[in-house]
Amino acid sequence: MATSPVLFLLLYNALILFGAFRQRRGFASGPALLAILFFFSGMPALIYQIVWQRALFAIYGVNSESVAVVVSAFMIGLGFGSLIGGWLATKFPSRAILFFALAEFGTALFGLASLGIFHWLALRTAGAPLASLVPLSIALLFVPTACMGATLPLLADHLVRTFSSVGYSVGVLYFANTFGSAVACYLCATFLLRDFGQQGSVRVAAFLNLAVGLSAFFFLLRRNRHSNSASLPDQPSVPVAPFLSLRMAMLLSAATGCISLGCEIVWFRVFVLASNDRAPAFALLLSTFLAGVAAGAYVAGKLSEKRSAPETAFAIAAVLLAAGGFSPCLPPIVAFLKFKSISYLFAVSGFFLIAALLGAAFPLLCRLAIPPGTLAGRGVSLIYVANIIGSAAGSLLIGFVLFHYAGLRTISSILAVSALLLGMAILVFLRRRGVRFKFSPVFLSVGFISIFLVAQLFYSRFHERLTFGAAMPPAASLDRLVENRNGVIAVLDNGAIFGSGVYDGYFNVDPINDKNLVIRAFAVSAFHPAPVRILMIGLSSGSWAQILVNHPEVESLDIVEINPGYLKLIPQYPVVSSLLDNPKARIHIDDGRRWLFSHPDRRYDLIVQNTSFYWRDHSAELLSADYLRIVRSHLLPGGIYYYNTTGSDDVLATGLSVFPHGLRVLNFLAVSDAPFSVDRGRWFSVLRRYAIDGRPVFDSANSQSQAVLERYAQLADSLGKPPAENGLEDSSSMRQRIRNPLIITDDNMGWEWREMD
Repeated sequence: MATSPVLFLLLYNALILFGAFRQRRGFASGPALLAILFFFSGMPALIYQIVWQRALFAIYGVNSESVAVVVSAFMIGLGFGSLIGGWLATKFPSRAILFFALAEFGTALFGLASLGIFHWLALRTAGAPLASLVPLSIALLFVPTACMGATLPLLADHLVRTFSSVGYSVGVLYFANTFGSAVACYLCATFLLRDFGQQGSVRVAAFLNLAVGLSAFFFLLRRNRHSNSASLPDQPSVPVAPFLSLRMAMLLSAATGCISLGCEIVWFRVFVLASNDRAPAFALLLSTFLAGVAAGAYVAGKLSEKRSAPETAFAIAAVLLAAGGFSPCLPPIVAFLKFKSISYLFAVSGFFLIAALLGAAFPLLCRLAIPPGTLAGRGVSLIYVANIIGSAAGSLLIGFVLFHYAGLRTISSILAVSALLLGMAILVFLRRRGVRFKFSPVFLSVGFISIFLVAQLFYSRFHERLTFGAAMPPAASLDRLVENRNGVIAVLDNGAIFGSGVYDGYFNVDPINDKNLVIRAFAVSAFHPAPVRILMIGLSSGSWAQILVNHPEVESLDIVEINPGYLKLIPQYPVVSSLLDNPKARIHIDDGRRWLFSHPDRRYDLIVQNTSFYWRDHSAELLSADYLRIVRSHLLPGGIYYYNTTGSDDVLATGLSVFPHGLRVLNFLAVSDAPFSVDRGRWFSVLRRYAIDGRPVFDSANSQSQAVLERYAQLADSLGKPPAENGLEDSSSMRQRIRNPLIITDDNMGWEWREMD
């Protein structure tokens, strides 16, 4: 994945940071060092966030409810940490840097032990009801996230006392810290998670925390040696009335945070579809988003120094109007690039710009509501925590609620309109306060509203372009589309189904017109003597479930599916519609791994998983050796786990590293603790009794059916012959053939962060 467009933006921010130190007199020694330390402090924070979220999702699932719980736990900890940091800065102003160092040490210590703590907790709580996970997740992440959240108000208070400039001090710190986080996201996407895995990445983050903490501690010792007094100089005692009340600034900060995080969630879905659901897409988007927020915060903080309060307030309105006008243009641009076979990352400069506009609001609000003085740290903490609360609300509202009822275009428009209305509300507020404008507020508002309206014209065939790009079959068209909080499901008029932009199969159970290799589903009885109780992880089109539930010997089929959107599609396709009324089938809407954790006593003769491509985001959680051991515990004696390797030798090798016996069936792998025996006679006996919806699947009077059975016989006879892609292969042959495999684990995450050949 060519990441140079994102790298270019990071280099641009590096030039800004370098220029900040060259242009600012008096900022070249102590304060510059603190800004650099805050840059490196931001790096481990995002490494932890990416790794911890991934580790917790492996325990609690990646369904939307679990994601909301984990994200909220992060936000709550950051918010409380900001309040604690503001209180400490006000109560002990001379010790702000000491508390900053202690916060870094505390984060490092937790970081080193974090994955072990998560694993220990998983053994005791995995599968618990979601309601109990909310306080548990908050308690688990509170200490490290509170330490992270406390750092900004602590250092902001110190710099405000030094420079008497709230806007610039907050802007440069916010810029440095957020820029550090952006760099960390880029490193995660390009090599850190690929080469170090989860545990190694956490160690790198902890090392950075320790280095920053020690550097801050030595800086404090050096400053005290060269100072006649341990206390920092207070600012002039003459009170300065702020232009905005702190309450108003907090409300605006919360609103901009809500819009900003809402946009990030919408953009993430766009990136998922454009990247074909690759894991680095999230880290690259987050890097772009944070880099933009950082640049906007710095530029806004710098410009606010020389602007009056009314001009600063007008600037907030202007950036919100601009963000509202231009943000709806971004998703169609990405769709157009994919349609033209151009990397979606060439659109990141647009995302960077909108993020910069939204990121500018925070330091500007601090400038308007916080006078320089002894309470600066407290004021920054309150505005910051309001921003965090708004961000958490935006994350939950968009990702958990609105996506359940609306699609990308609608939600993108809602966020844009919200930004436009908020910007116009600020202009009305300024008008009522008698502020005269250099630029016509009506002209400004109408201009950006017009841009918003024009952007709506570019959504024609938006999903077709974003999902399929130039690969859209010429004669095909989009037949159905389901958008919900779990993802996007698109179906072509030929029955091909795509989940989150990736091929997921066909609505087809016909072995004669075998477009989706249903031979692999019909082959079960070739190697399993009596699959009475079956568990199936993943439903998708329902085609495999329809075949398995109608197996002559099956008595029950449990199906676990994470996305309920498929249940809306299945009734519309006659070949699978009867599945939902079949008394032998029970469908559970849940994350597959979480469901296994939640039902430790369930045992099955056969567990089937038509896993998607091994390189997709979160695919390793259903392919890793750790997961296979969980599956193994749910098999009855002689039970078989049968799953899709999507052609990966590493997936094959991982399965054989956990189970002693294996059998490859085309690109599927069957593994078991018992040896395999392919019984052609038993298999064909079952096939002749197969019927779906009362109609025989293999009609003895149909020449096409007989031709299919001949091909099935050739498949059965391929065992023991030189291995072929479309044949059978035993475990001894696979072990001899596969050299130097990557054994997929939860820690290394398989191929999710690796470039495809």
